[in-house]
Amino acid sequence: MTLTRSLKWTTGVFLALVVLIVMLVDWNGLREPIARRISSATGRSVAVNGDLSVHLSWRPRIVANNVVFGNAAWSPDPAMVEIKRLEFTIDPFKLLIGRVEFPEVALFEPQVLLEVSQDDVPNWVFDEQDKNKSVDFPTIGVLTIDHGSVTYRDRNNHTELALDIKTLEDGKDDPERRLEVAGKGRFKGLPTTLHARGGGLLSLRSADNPYPITANAMLGNTKASIEGRLLDPLHFKGEELNFKLEGSDLALLFPIIGVPLPPTPAYKLVGYLDHDGNVWTFRRFKGTVGQSDLAGSFTVDRGQRPQMISADLVSKQLLMKDLGGFIGAERGTQPSRTSPPSDKVLPAEPFSLEKLNAANADVHFHGEKILTESMLLNKMNAHLIVNDSVVKLAPIEFGIAGGNLVSRIEMDGRHLPIAIRVDTTAKGLHLDQLFPTFRLADSNTGTMGGRARLAGNGNSVAQMLASANGEAALIMDGGSVGELVLRLSNLDMANSLLVMLGGDHLVPIRCMVGNFKAINGVFSVQDLVLDTPKVNITGSGNVDFTDESLNVRLVPQSKGFSLASLRGPIVIAGTFKSPTVRPEMGGVIARGALAVALGAVTSGVGVLLPLLDFGNDKDSDCALLINQAKADARVKSSDIAPRAGKR
Repeated sequence: MTLTRSLKWTTGVFLALVVLIVMLVDWNGLREPIARRISSATGRSVAVNGDLSVHLSWRPRIVANNVVFGNAAWSPDPAMVEIKRLEFTIDPFKLLIGRVEFPEVALFEPQVLLEVSQDDVPNWVFDEQDKNKSVDFPTIGVLTIDHGSVTYRDRNNHTELALDIKTLEDGKDDPERRLEVAGKGRFKGLPTTLHARGGGLLSLRSADNPYPITANAMLGNTKASIEGRLLDPLHFKGEELNFKLEGSDLALLFPIIGVPLPPTPAYKLVGYLDHDGNVWTFRRFKGTVGQSDLAGSFTVDRGQRPQMISADLVSKQLLMKDLGGFIGAERGTQPSRTSPPSDKVLPAEPFSLEKLNAANADVHFHGEKILTESMLLNKMNAHLIVNDSVVKLAPIEFGIAGGNLVSRIEMDGRHLPIAIRVDTTAKGLHLDQLFPTFRLADSNTGTMGGRARLAGNGNSVAQMLASANGEAALIMDGGSVGELVLRLSNLDMANSLLVMLGGDHLVPIRCMVGNFKAINGVFSVQDLVLDTPKVNITGSGNVDFTDESLNVRLVPQSKGFSLASLRGPIVIAGTFKSPTVRPEMGGVIARGALAVALGAVTSGVGVLLPLLDFGNDKDSDCALLINQAKADARVKSSDIAPRAGKR
């Protein structure tokens, strides 16, 4: 017998013995050892409750029936995975060199339960110490899933989704058998539908094979879609993931993403979604909110407590009505929980402390053009900072009416009621632009400025104004006022009616100055003077925000004698909602009964002058009149004082 024949004979006998052993071996006897080995590696119970068989070939096929993979110990459900039948082939030659490769894997009626404990621990984390460790998946050639189902449950977030999962059958051009997932349920309490398609499991192994994904979801009335590739699918780390988001109100995203956003009109945004660890970034996005455009980047870091929001937002044209939620107006789809009483006008809607405590924030916003119903704002810049329930707008700045309005606002929500501080300065506002629809300012020469410093406490706009303390001042130089407004302070109401019917004439304003002091929500008039060539008007009284009432007295003094110069005071009274204007009974003021109007304004008026924009005319009426009034007051004071040596 030659050596060659001897080897063939030996090989034949060996293979025959292998076949005989395979035929005679009861593979069910290996179920327990195999289960123990997997249990030892994962820390979970594993059982093969049906037959285990091996079909011998160059790529042996193993078939296991009724496979059960145990759940985490904290779960009331004993099984995490149940598979009616599991079939897979193994490459023995790759196994000889230490590589595990399954050319084919087939799952029939797999049922998978994914859930999160009350302590926010997912059941797919087998070892707490190794939860951040990447999983080394064996190589899978073709995966087939037949009638699979996945249940995702997170009771802490009111979430439960029932999903059907399968591999697409039309895999002629796609040997990986792309995955398809579809289902519905509730996500964070919202009715939800989901449809997604992904690549085969072979692409899960490394970043060298980015995982393709397309997904569409409807959460309540919010629609989201993703298309792109995942570099790390298990941690949803993407590569140029195209992200689309649209809905009826940005505020409705709060229960979904936990990020507080203001109420808005309907929106559509398109950009790129990135995820790296605890950081989610929506970058290079653009779109519309209502009739406004919006672009920029938005980042949420969930690794911080509370979570941190960073954003850089820009808009070329923004409608103020689309920003109603930012300033407390009722906007979006969420109805006001607390409407003001029928006889009140100030917003009584309480601030949401839940949203205030939900996140810290550092947001920059720049708007080129801001449109309102009556005027145009430009070059809006705002810097919003939220840190441990303290909200700061530092600053928020508008270009308005040829001038600017700068405010610094701070809200401290660490204690109840919320404390607020406001510091606002208006400078160089041109009256014809500020009131384009009113004949109060038909002259293009008038400018206005002012300053307000207020502090208060409350959980709504109404409460804060009702507790306000501080001061405010206003100054106006030039412009004009309708003669009708002045004639209405005349006792001759019939004459005023004739003016009203025949049209009014413009009366130039030389200067107007007003100082107000707020104590516990009551704004009292300290100085109020309106100077025109024909008449001076002084004012006194108060505006009460505690009950929304008015009590202001205006006293005119004609500069020339006529029957029409017998003017009496008028009283503006009533409530914010229903004010009344009436002459004061028996209040005729004789000419000369008032002091020089602006001479009464002595405290701090000079500091208001820089708030005006005089252009090339440094010698404005306000500056000249105020300086003259102060000089006259000093002269009169010296005349009244006793002279030395006079008896």
